[in-house]
Amino acid sequence: MKVLLDEQLSGQIAHLLRERGLDAQAVVERADLPQAADREIMETAAREERALVTNNVKDFRPLAAERIADGRGHAGLILLPATRSRSRNAVGRLAEVIEAVMRNHPDGISNAEHWSPRDSRSGQRERRRE
Repeated sequence: MKVLLDEQLSGQIAHLLRERGLDAQAVVERADLPQAADREIMETAAREERALVTNNVKDFRPLAAERIADGRGHAGLILLPATRSRSRNAVGRLAEVIEAVMRNHPDGISNAEHWSPRDSRSGQRERRRE
């Protein structure tokens, strides 16, 4: 599984994931994506077969549903809580949560949503749209 972290997520999270041998990129690290529209970020993630990691649920869920409805699909959404801390510890915890999803789904989560709980130590829920 490969991931693309949305613009509000630190490039440090992607860096930590790469240090752990995972294929992760962040919008903020890429010259072609900073300040790109959500639709363009979703298109890029789908084209590169990267699940999109975001806390922007209200914008990306409809875009994902639209892609499924018109037959294009997407590589999956990893949805994070909208309220989160920006501390160094929070960056590490987010990397751990994302890493767990990536390792538990090595073949990806195409056309599915994976919801990360507010407390990364609690259970996970996942929903597939088809």
